[in-house]
Amino acid sequence: MKYPAWTASLHHDTSELYVSNPLPQIGDTVTIRLRIAPDAPIKRIFIRAMIDGEFQMVAMKRQKRQPGRQFWSAKLAVHQSRIDYRFKIMADEGAYYYSAVGVSRADSPDFDSFVLLADYDAPLWVRDHVFYQIFPDRFYNGDPSNDVQDGEYTARGHTTIKREWGEKPYPWKQAGSMDFFGGDLAGITQKLNYLDDLGINALYLCPIFKAETNHRYDVLDFYSVDPHLGGNEGLAELRAATQQHGIKLMMDITPNHISYNHPWFTAAQADQQAVTAEYFYYNEDTGSYETWLGVPLLIKLNYGSQKLRETMYLGKDAVLRYWLKTPYCIDAWRLDVANMTGNRGHHQLDHTVWREMRQVLKQDKPDVYLLGEYFQDGTMHIQGDELDATMNYQGFNMSMRRWLGGEDLAGHDQQPYADANLLPSEAMAEQWIRFLGAIPYQVALQQFNQLDSHDTTRILHVCGGDTMLVQLGLVFLIAFPGTPCIYYGTEIGMDGFKDPDNRRTMIWEEENWDVELLTFTRQLIMIRKSFPALQVGSFQLLYAEGDLIAFLRESTKQRIIVIGYRGAEDLAIIEIDLSHTGLTDGCVLKDTLSPFTTTIEQQRIRIPELKHGQALLLIVS
Repeated sequence: MKYPAWTASLHHDTSELYVSNPLPQIGDTVTIRLRIAPDAPIKRIFIRAMIDGEFQMVAMKRQKRQPGRQFWSAKLAVHQSRIDYRFKIMADEGAYYYSAVGVSRADSPDFDSFVLLADYDAPLWVRDHVFYQIFPDRFYNGDPSNDVQDGEYTARGHTTIKREWGEKPYPWKQAGSMDFFGGDLAGITQKLNYLDDLGINALYLCPIFKAETNHRYDVLDFYSVDPHLGGNEGLAELRAATQQHGIKLMMDITPNHISYNHPWFTAAQADQQAVTAEYFYYNEDTGSYETWLGVPLLIKLNYGSQKLRETMYLGKDAVLRYWLKTPYCIDAWRLDVANMTGNRGHHQLDHTVWREMRQVLKQDKPDVYLLGEYFQDGTMHIQGDELDATMNYQGFNMSMRRWLGGEDLAGHDQQPYADANLLPSEAMAEQWIRFLGAIPYQVALQQFNQLDSHDTTRILHVCGGDTMLVQLGLVFLIAFPGTPCIYYGTEIGMDGFKDPDNRRTMIWEEENWDVELLTFTRQLIMIRKSFPALQVGSFQLLYAEGDLIAFLRESTKQRIIVIGYRGAEDLAIIEIDLSHTGLTDGCVLKDTLSPFTTTIEQQRIRIPELKHGQALLLIVS
């Protein structure tokens, strides 16, 4: 259905520009604002809020007209921890409903509503931080004396192999993830100056607990850092060093499974009456235990066991609470395969686990960042009462990769449902809006965004070696709502196909670096940490056609228009309509990435030329 032009000017989210206090306490009163074109033929506007299970209609008042925009506002009393609301707009031809997914004459379910959270312990620090993900065995060997040696131990028919730095990792079938390159925590500590220079102020470490494989998702002891990485002492030293550098630290843990050699499991196998026997799913008919996706190395944990929950997160010295304490004092947990944790058959306990975990961990450290791994839709778990964020694969990562290089995850394994076509710009924009609209916007501002990770092909591979497309992706990464994360080596042009080729050793010979890409990445990180609009600003889509995407980020202090072009051929002339943004003729827009400057004329900006892979970050003055 085609709607009148004025409906495109509607904009609201729970950013600071539209809510007087985006994170209120229960008992507060906030002012809600809605932006609309000043000449829109509107009679009245109401906030329709769900209060105590009933609709409450709050009349809005038209505020003093501003050049190019009109705000309507109303006060809303906050008496509950979550308020779902939308706007009912009375026009001559009838009512329109405006929700987090857009405007419609039709009403829609409440899950499309805007959400105001109260008494929410938001980890606000993530909003001006840029993460850097490290696969510890592959970053830097700071202490060769703790290296895994050839033949040091054998597991599942594979024996440890000591590799030379720079060699390519062996495929899993050849080495069983038991080829080691010697990277360790001392190596990370020694390279903090490199990270400082890059502008990084938060680290995300893949698992470091004692294990048998190089990826260490097969944990043997949740209370012991692997000696081959430097042990608990090495982590304490790294933590002290990161604190001196002003760098936050996030650790990775597997709440869903443990190694088949973990003492909890070996005890259960030896004695069905063992204390830990109830930690697992045992099938008496087959004599087998539930595993992660059928992998016999990884034994699934049963959160139907209250004892397990006490051990993992509820008890005073529980695993997840232990590492928040001195001397480690970590700032965040990345929760591996969060989508599976607590779920099996009639046991669907994930909501229970995350709510319990949040309650106790936030008591210990109110600003701890709880991040869940969801390749799927995890939006139901980031509504304010469970996790703080997900690895935003569906909301950003995968759509971005498909738009840049036509790669979806199914293509890794040549599945018949793989789609190698470039994602249309309109489809990427639609996916962005749907996933942003499915969660409170204050949560969207702390979503964890990446272009690549240890579980995906590297972004340079996705882009077919085209560094201009990589740069374009990096611009969107730092400009999109949420906290950005760089996978180690992306900034210097490291390549790699699927696991384990994407886990090559970091290149430290500077002559082999893509210096232009490194310089560009450093510039973008500085921009991200300096620009409030990119940290806390609202998000409004402006253009999504052909090979071009444009959107507006706006805070109370700053307005930025982000434009990105992926086309193979240079684009001669492009005009972008800004009539629905509230920006007025005469506003000057200056690009932060080039000398380009333009002025809004007739509510449009005219860009004379865009080159392949070019992006603009236009500051409005």
